[in-house]
Amino acid sequence: MIKRIKWPGWIIIILFLAGVVFGINQVLAKVLEETSEPEKKVVDSSVYPGLNIKTETEKTDVYTLSVSQPYTNNNQINKPIDTWVDKQKKDFTSGIKESKNMLEKNGFRAHLNIQAEPEKIADKIYTLKFQAYQITGGANGITKMKSFVIDLNQNKLLQADDVFQLDNEAQQAIRKLILEELHSNKKINTYLFDDMAKKALKDPKNWKWTVSRKHVTFYFDEYEIAAGAAGAIEAEIPMKQMKPYLNETFAKKIAVKIPEKEKSRKEEQHSEDNAKLDPDGKYVALTFDDGPLPEVTPRVLDALKKHDAKATFFMLGSQVRYYPTLANEVDEAGHEIGNHTMNHQDLTVLPPDKIREEIQKSSRIIEKAIGRTPTLLRPPYGASNDDVEQVATDLGVPIVMWSVDSLDWKSLNATAVNKEVMSNVAPGSIVLMHDIHPSTADALPQLLTSLEERGYQMVTVSQLLELWDENGVGPHYGKLG
Repeated sequence: MIKRIKWPGWIIIILFLAGVVFGINQVLAKVLEETSEPEKKVVDSSVYPGLNIKTETEKTDVYTLSVSQPYTNNNQINKPIDTWVDKQKKDFTSGIKESKNMLEKNGFRAHLNIQAEPEKIADKIYTLKFQAYQITGGANGITKMKSFVIDLNQNKLLQADDVFQLDNEAQQAIRKLILEELHSNKKINTYLFDDMAKKALKDPKNWKWTVSRKHVTFYFDEYEIAAGAAGAIEAEIPMKQMKPYLNETFAKKIAVKIPEKEKSRKEEQHSEDNAKLDPDGKYVALTFDDGPLPEVTPRVLDALKKHDAKATFFMLGSQVRYYPTLANEVDEAGHEIGNHTMNHQDLTVLPPDKIREEIQKSSRIIEKAIGRTPTLLRPPYGASNDDVEQVATDLGVPIVMWSVDSLDWKSLNATAVNKEVMSNVAPGSIVLMHDIHPSTADALPQLLTSLEERGYQMVTVSQLLELWDENGVGPHYGKLG
């Protein structure tokens, strides 16, 4: 019978079948749109004792979703977290509905990504930093920040007044620290709106913050205090600057020592720095340049600690930017930190404005890490000229050179380093070394023992300068043998 169908009949049959298939596909598409379930996946994991994270992912033709949601065994803690996460999901769903036609027309899928970063700061005390990014159409998405601090010892979410002193004076001081940090960041400062920032900081109940033993970090949504080009913003304040404004009970829980209230932040110094040296003593100042470096600096600190020795570390801003915690460890151990410029350039070949920039940029980074501004400068390569000295004079930072070069950079040999130093050291020497060479860390235990056997006490450069009553810019070289 099929063979008997004439050619025009075949055309009619083909057109008919095509119409049927098209119609079926349309109906299936409609059904799938209304009834099909998205691809879903949920992964549960334990992060810390008492704290878990549920990670939910979804994928459809219209959107993708990935949400990390921490939870505990306490509903009172979970509820505010769930409420915030659900709000982001609801906003995302509303955005999809509003942009549905555009999404379908352009074949673009909306995205929601909520990531939670937990950190343990004490026994059963955790911080949670949330970052939620969503895009439902248009050229740009939006990022929102949220933070929670959980104390499972009390089964509660900590509020601002649980962590900070919030009298008027303390509030003003905290706001000032945050605004100073925002303005010191060139990327943020370019786009910052001061009036919006002040408004966001007005009520401590609206602050978004996390706390650790090293920093207190304040968070701002994209567009909250600056133009969108700045993105979501974090202002990280070193704990040394925040300590005077912490709630004493909370500070004890996270093992942060509160300074005496009558002392200002600027007055808080190492007791060793304030101790005057005996004029009849036998002293040497060991100095370490170019760090900090995780492979070497901790070993140097260990050796110094075993011999109860103090030293001066001339740090590069570029290194401190990568290893701020390590710089803070050096400071916490009672050692002195000086400025070795930002990028180790020969300052004598730079114009005055670039010299100033190299010094000041490094100084800001060091201050952010340790909570104090370095008060000494060592020019890279020991290279100085009239321009360098004039900038140092303008900035009020003494230039410190050395009288004994260990040549550790040249020999890269522990025995050779010890021989070079002990052959040239004299009372009042300033010794040049570098905490970037493993061989220098290898040399230090024996070098410290040898110096002690000769009756030397290891002190900071500032202590030597105070002993000699040398207050000017210098340069200061130390005593020659």
